[in-house]
Amino acid sequence: MIEVMGPTEIKRARKTGALVGRILQSMKQRAVAGTNLLDIDAWTKAMIEEAGAVSCYVDYEPSFGEGPFAHCICTSVNEAVLHGKPYNYTLRNGDLLTLDLAVSLDGVVADAAIS
Repeated sequence: MIEVMGPTEIKRARKTGALVGRILQSMKQRAVAGTNLLDIDAWTKAMIEEAGAVSCYVDYEPSFGEGPFAHCICTSVNEAVLHGKPYNYTLRNGDLLTLDLAVSLDGVVADAAIS
């Protein structure tokens, strides 16, 4: 379904998209060798809550999954393609990390990923 947004909705969508972008850029800066994926999730949660937003991933339970997701950000390392659950793993030099984030703010959802 395609939803047509008016000026008010577009303003809210820009705000939500900007929040996703800020969080992803912050996590990109913090995600250096020696950083644990669970710390990235905790930092993301704090930024989402600070902004008054809600994670779209917490308690998300697709029919093909293994129960509720329970994390605020997806962290996929190396050969993992996308939608990896944060776990007790410390990043090493040379790891490729993909961060995927979706939040809802003021009734608008924004979703983006970076590697």
